[in-house]
Amino acid sequence: MISLQTPITSLPRLQPHIAKKFGQLQLVTLQDALLYFPFRHEDFRHQTTIDQLAAGQDVTIHATITALQSRRAWHRRGTTITNATVIDDSGAKIHAIWFNLPFLAKSLHVGDHLFLSGTVTEKNQRLQLHNPVYEKPTATPLHERLIPVYRTTEGLSQRQIRLVMKQAIEVAEMLTDPISANQLHSLRMMSLAEALRQIHFPESPELAHQAVERLKFDELLGWHLRVLASVAATHQGQAPAIPFREIEVRSFVQQLPFELTNDQRIAAWQILQDVAQPKPMSRLIQGDVGSGKTVVATLVAYNVALHQRQVAFVAPTVVLAEQHWGTASRLLAGRGVSLALLTGQAAKVMDADGQPRDVTRAEVLRRVADGSIGLLIGTHAILQPTVVFPDLSLVIIDEQQRFGVDQRQALLTARTETPHFLSLTATPIPRSLALWLSGVLSVSSIRQKPAGRPPITTTIIGPNTRSVIDQAITKTVARHEQVYVITPLIEESDTLGVRAALTEHRRLTEAFPHTTVGVVHGAMPADERVQVLEKFRRQEIMVLVSTTVIEVGIDVPNATLMVIEGAERFGVSQLHQLRGRVGRGTAPSTCFFVTDQTSPTVQQRLAKVAATSDGLAVAELDYNERGAGDLYGQRQSGLPTWQLASLTDQHLFERVQQFAAALEPDEQHQLRQRLSSHHPAQAFHRE
Repeated sequence: MISLQTPITSLPRLQPHIAKKFGQLQLVTLQDALLYFPFRHEDFRHQTTIDQLAAGQDVTIHATITALQSRRAWHRRGTTITNATVIDDSGAKIHAIWFNLPFLAKSLHVGDHLFLSGTVTEKNQRLQLHNPVYEKPTATPLHERLIPVYRTTEGLSQRQIRLVMKQAIEVAEMLTDPISANQLHSLRMMSLAEALRQIHFPESPELAHQAVERLKFDELLGWHLRVLASVAATHQGQAPAIPFREIEVRSFVQQLPFELTNDQRIAAWQILQDVAQPKPMSRLIQGDVGSGKTVVATLVAYNVALHQRQVAFVAPTVVLAEQHWGTASRLLAGRGVSLALLTGQAAKVMDADGQPRDVTRAEVLRRVADGSIGLLIGTHAILQPTVVFPDLSLVIIDEQQRFGVDQRQALLTARTETPHFLSLTATPIPRSLALWLSGVLSVSSIRQKPAGRPPITTTIIGPNTRSVIDQAITKTVARHEQVYVITPLIEESDTLGVRAALTEHRRLTEAFPHTTVGVVHGAMPADERVQVLEKFRRQEIMVLVSTTVIEVGIDVPNATLMVIEGAERFGVSQLHQLRGRVGRGTAPSTCFFVTDQTSPTVQQRLAKVAATSDGLAVAELDYNERGAGDLYGQRQSGLPTWQLASLTDQHLFERVQQFAAALEPDEQHQLRQRLSSHHPAQAFHRE
């Protein structure tokens, strides 16, 4: 008899080598499978003909295979490409392409009739179906109903996953519903067991929608209860009261090489008032790209360090930590504050005399432990147990949504006094969502840009106007200004048909033999990335080809041209963040969104982003039209990793808040435990 804990490897009708593939998806038991949701449902019931297709459409066609080929990609070892040419009654043809499914060459044959469902893409002005779901006509055809589509791994087909899911839903009733029947009645939601049945094998679109709503509610509720617990823990006990050192701080502001904006002054004053209180501050600074959040954070850190108390400034990447170190060491040099940098690759200190130098990790740890370091800047390395702060009074986390709740709590708790907490984010999200996601009590917004910065001109470049790019690079370099060229990939891929960093680096090096062209990407060691970026800052590199590793935190005022290749492959927020790497000086700046896609959907989307430079306006645009998946791109910007829920589900946010607010603290704790025990790590809490 099967149960929730039945191993997938023990199921009948499943070959052992296929069963092991589920382990690569972290699916070990039937309960794991039951809580592994499809990311979409294919509706095979409504079909169209090939002659009516356009790029960007989600379609189902009924066609016949006229040619079939399977080959290995020449540039990427182990990648198999299966290409089928199909024709339907309209007489039109289209290519269906599958990657890493070599068995298709044996299971499909010329002359086979297929139902194919997927998204139409365009490459070299030819339409294609990439990795379509397919079905041969049978007595119980899938094309007459909704079918689930799951994220998978190489060698594991959708049919094999659905075979396991069919057995998993048989034990759905064994999973205890964390929400009582009375509460469900009040919420007007279906039971957990019914929701699981309907999401995996829906009887109708309406029931599938109801199932998704229930499961989204559980995801958001589990997250919200964890945030509430985190906030409660943060605000227990006393915090150190840090008075405003007016004379020194005003001197700091007056000696800045620029004038603070009014938004920066307001945010700094709000924070200084908060930290002067004996209760823990919990504040979020939300500021658009280039708005000067780091300067405000440095000012506040300086005020704390003047009281001989310690500050931890945590960044999500080595590159960003080095950037903050450079800013702080310049602004605080000679001001009587000792600061240090600690990452997985580097350890540096700057003593009160203002001279930075490289040291050993052991020296940084020793000086933090004896209290002689007032400001420690670093990455996750700061969160290790070996880093001991005797007098930590302020924690600053940049892009805090890239850190989990537990990581944040590692710095904030287990102390006699609770440190004040300040988080920064350039992710453009509405104020209500910023509050809800971060669990903070207060939000400061910085929307003004520093004086003297001209607007960025954004232009969409299509397949017939690419010569404009090289001309713009030539003119930019001739003015002794610098250029970013962003690509979505590191290496070329004929499976995607978009430009890649290494290929573009070679092309530009040949095209501009008298210009230094550098390249940086995520597969490089962190210290190499830092070295390349430092050369770019020093203008030893004039054209930098990069992936999205430079998306946040890179500040090079001399860079005035941004070229984003394959712009349609980036999320709206990513486009806005990348564009924000230029326009940081006083010279006019330009950004090119480059795309070979001619579909109206792609062109309209890029045009809307090009038309506005306001990050919050960009975010609202995407919430209303696209949803958070595209808004935050493939990486999701470190926001909560939900299987189903997204930042567009504001109606559910409100219901979750109301539901949780009506519970007693013990009930919240018990419900949080039940929700946590139901869901495997990869499902809800990838932190």
